[in-house]
Amino acid sequence: MADREELRQRIIDAIEQNREKIIEVAETIRQNPELGYQEFMASQLLATNIREQGYEVEKPAGNLETAFRASMHGRADGPIVAVLAEYDALGGIGHGCGHNLIGASGLAAAIGMKAVMPEINGIFEVIGTPAEEGGGGKIKLEAAGVFDDVDAALMIHHAGDSTGAATQWPDGTCLAVAHFDLEYFGKPAHSGGDPYNGINALNAMIKFFTGVDALRQHVHMETRLHGIITNGGEQPNVVPKYTKARFYVRCDSIEYLNEVMEKVRNVAEGAALMTGCTVKITEDNVCYDMRPNYTAGTRYTENMKEVGLELNPRHGRGMHSTDFGNISYKIPSITGSFAISHVPIPGHSQEVVDASGSEFGYDQLIKVSKAMALTAFDLMTDPDLMASAKQEHANWDAHVQAAG
Repeated sequence: MADREELRQRIIDAIEQNREKIIEVAETIRQNPELGYQEFMASQLLATNIREQGYEVEKPAGNLETAFRASMHGRADGPIVAVLAEYDALGGIGHGCGHNLIGASGLAAAIGMKAVMPEINGIFEVIGTPAEEGGGGKIKLEAAGVFDDVDAALMIHHAGDSTGAATQWPDGTCLAVAHFDLEYFGKPAHSGGDPYNGINALNAMIKFFTGVDALRQHVHMETRLHGIITNGGEQPNVVPKYTKARFYVRCDSIEYLNEVMEKVRNVAEGAALMTGCTVKITEDNVCYDMRPNYTAGTRYTENMKEVGLELNPRHGRGMHSTDFGNISYKIPSITGSFAISHVPIPGHSQEVVDASGSEFGYDQLIKVSKAMALTAFDLMTDPDLMASAKQEHANWDAHVQAAG
């Protein structure tokens, strides 16, 4: 059997040798953006390319048509480590979050790990997770049992001009978020002839928004309350009988999110009482705050250095949300963040679309994919590392309290 360093070099070499294939897949996804749960081309492209590497591919997975799970068994039983691939785009802008890179990193990791799986124990998986952008694909896959046997999960994600993996609290954490639709039902009437016979659903919606504005004074600093009215009535000379809004509530923990959501529900009910309307709240896709595994993150960082990435990590809590947070509550999980630009760029922007297809962006993709595959290899072959990652995960609250 080859020694450990030789196996690690095989991973690096295999990814490097397939650089053009990996970049071609990333660029094809970038040029053909698809929204959440509609990623038919991207999911099939990735599944096909990974199957060609000798992986067993289950598609669809978890009852989601654009999800897949690709698995390769080692020589004997052992840990199961998964790399998660995202590939959904943003409406109106395309791959403004760089998910084309995340998708291609799954292929890169599959190629790298294929080179060593016959000589190590366990199972390596690539799980294609659709609809991260508000669709909660990972939440649905987790509910379907896709992660029940997985010991640890890894990802990559662009970070503008920053590179690194979280190694200490609160780095790598983010906000929990609840998504919901809010509907008010009133009674139509002629706005000039007999407005007194109407019940104005738009008044209720406006009072909800002003009530939320007042609530902002009395919530934690990290809390974010934001939404849009998607239906504000039909025409000015008819008292609106129906209005609808889409709203997000973000907090620094799932526990506090539950507290704030109760306050928001009370505001919604109060607006209905004030105007005589009835209200309906439809909640979906609650993403937990991220609990990054700092044990795995430390090894990820070491591997980033080894493959030649220049580290300049972000510190503190991220003010974004992700369905990866739900997975991080279930198993040790970590994201390797990497620069695709030499200067800061805004998230969800045309700058990201451009940078995620740039020569620098693709060179960084190859490097960070090597680091991710090496980290998967380390978790599968270093029992002490896996045990420490699991111990940290099981004692997260005590770990954070000690760090704070």
